[in-house]
Amino acid sequence: MKNKNITTKLTVLLSSTMLAAILLSACNNNNNTNNTTPTATPTESVSPAPTESPVAEAKQGKGVFVGLADSHTVEITVDGEAAAYQLGEGTEEAANALKEGDAVTFEYTEAAIEGDATAKVLTITKIEKAAGDTPVKELPATKDFKFQLEGNEETRTGTLAKGDGYALYIFEQFKFDAAANKLIMNVDNNYYVEISKLPEGFKLDDIKADAEKELAATGDVQTIDPKDSSTMIGDFDLMLKAADDKLTKEVIVKTVDGASFLFKVNQPVGEPTEGFSPLASASMGSIVSQ
Repeated sequence: MKNKNITTKLTVLLSSTMLAAILLSACNNNNNTNNTTPTATPTESVSPAPTESPVAEAKQGKGVFVGLADSHTVEITVDGEAAAYQLGEGTEEAANALKEGDAVTFEYTEAAIEGDATAKVLTITKIEKAAGDTPVKELPATKDFKFQLEGNEETRTGTLAKGDGYALYIFEQFKFDAAANKLIMNVDNNYYVEISKLPEGFKLDDIKADAEKELAATGDVQTIDPKDSSTMIGDFDLMLKAADDKLTKEVIVKTVDGASFLFKVNQPVGEPTEGFSPLASASMGSIVSQ
């Protein structure tokens, strides 16, 4: 009986021990589960879409050199409008050699400014003085001139007119035929000046010889010294004159900024003569190459 009680006690003890072990194992498993740090799921990095750089468009141009705005910017007038151009690499020396008023040809790039669809960056890649060109002058549409007319000083306004390779100012008493390169007095079309731009390399002696033959038909040919001339034509290279009792004719050669012009003046003797001579002379004196 005693042995049976001992066995029963051992069975109960063993059962209790096994139950405790099972409970302890369950607790440990639960703790391990709660304490495990969840593994982070990798996230894909998204890069911003690349921004396209403005495309620089290569162009060519020609205009009038105004000057340096600063050490890396020049101003050029193209078709009457001034614009600023950045100097590209290696163009500074060529730009510094230019003078205000020089006619220039140049190559440049035009690129849009990011965020501003209307603005452009103009960068010169090559610039040089235009070969064989006389500097083009930007002229105002009108200009005032002072005259001594009939003993009184008067101011008259001239209007800009353009012919074949030149520009000059004309007055309201005249009309200008650009196709014929002829300045004509309104009241009498027999009062006129024929104008032509002489080619490079012309010989003044040849012009003089031809003029002497042409004028001899009118009268004795006189060579006028610039020192003795009081006309508003200003300096000239040649002035030949012949006259009779009905007509005065002149052949004049004038050089302005390296370009030479030939004028043939036809002036009848009559009432309009007094107004024709000073006004026509002022127009001839205002001529510039274009």
